[in-house]
Amino acid sequence: MPECNGVLTEDLKLKCAARTDIGLIRHRNEDSLWVDAALGWLLLADGMGGHTSGDLASALAVNHILSRLRDAQEKGFTKYDVAVLLAKSVTEANTAIRNVSMQSDGVAPAMMGSTFVGGVLEQDKITYAHVGDSRLYLLRDGFLAPLTHDHTLVQEFVDAGRLSAEAAQVHPYRGLLTRGLGVHEEVEPDVGICTLHPGDRLLLCTDGLTDMVSEEEIGRLLGLDLEADEIAECLIEAAKYAGGRDNISVIVAWFTEQLPCNNDQCADEAHCDINQMDASHA
Repeated sequence: MPECNGVLTEDLKLKCAARTDIGLIRHRNEDSLWVDAALGWLLLADGMGGHTSGDLASALAVNHILSRLRDAQEKGFTKYDVAVLLAKSVTEANTAIRNVSMQSDGVAPAMMGSTFVGGVLEQDKITYAHVGDSRLYLLRDGFLAPLTHDHTLVQEFVDAGRLSAEAAQVHPYRGLLTRGLGVHEEVEPDVGICTLHPGDRLLLCTDGLTDMVSEEEIGRLLGLDLEADEIAECLIEAAKYAGGRDNISVIVAWFTEQLPCNNDQCADEAHCDINQMDASHA
């Protein structure tokens, strides 16, 4: 997928690149992604391993949410609360996946599921939504911070103090989701808003990257003085070099012009305040 360059305003340009790779073990790629640099839309989904038609589920997720964004764009995007729009689009995508699943077999529904992470960039902020264990990262001043919180059983163990972050990284059930699109009749996406500062870089990725490459190395690669498409390729190759056990998909993005800096704190301090990050994310 080629590098994309878009113009959000006359003075503010977005550089981004999207890459996906089947990896070294899987026989098909079940990830789906979409970027529109001109509009600042970044969408990524990972069809759930072990479920039939994971590739269809991830494509349904991305296509449905993209369709809702396009509808809003045609009607006048400024009329919408983007956070509400994203949340509603994700819940509708969950229903769409379940409907297709129920129709796929005359006797019993097929198991179809997907993660989702996506964001809408508007000048000095990103509004984002996610379900599952695909992630959105912010790189600021050399520090990498996850803006999303995994919906997995292992993450719940970490949150409860029953498991260390280091042990979670290699836990055999780290991919067991507590939330996913198409899995249950209803799903609640996490939604957030983060103010962006000059020099910030963003990464959306599937667990095909994060299961294989440490956050320290991801942050180092994301911060390299390279073009967006080169960084995306570096991230893909790092995951493959480490074993490439799953499909790998990444979207990297940043603004090429200075963002307006008003020293506002991010809307979600727990996610976005770099000073509060654990040292393991540095």
